[in-house]
Amino acid sequence: RSVTPSRIMGAGDPVLPSGVLTAISQSYMESSGVSPEHPCASPYFASDEVLKAFPPVLIQVSAVDPLLDDAVDFNTRIRRVGGISEIRATHHVPHAFWGLSGIGFPEVRSVHQYCEAWILNVFGEKV
Repeated sequence: RSVTPSRIMGAGDPVLPSGVLTAISQSYMESSGVSPEHPCASPYFASDEVLKAFPPVLIQVSAVDPLLDDAVDFNTRIRRVGGISEIRATHHVPHAFWGLSGIGFPEVRSVHQYCEAWILNVFGEKV
């Protein structure tokens, strides 16, 4: 993937600094022989036909995440093909903040609560 503004601004992310992002991207599926750009490795690379079949999607991302632009692009693609997708950016948290509520990131609890409510609202009794 090309360098995006969020990858430049998020290069110092404590969880996913640019060096780690590059290393992961280069070796992500190397042992299996599957390209990191294969849709099975990342739904970002799925065809429009596959995206049309997606269930409703909620994307939670850090407002300073190195992958913020990728998340925005993915959300846009889903919506462009008629899918239901919502993106929410959380401030004051690093990449992969989902599991950090117990170590000084109180914002994460409200994200958990929003996600729980969203899932119940969208899928109701199906969950």
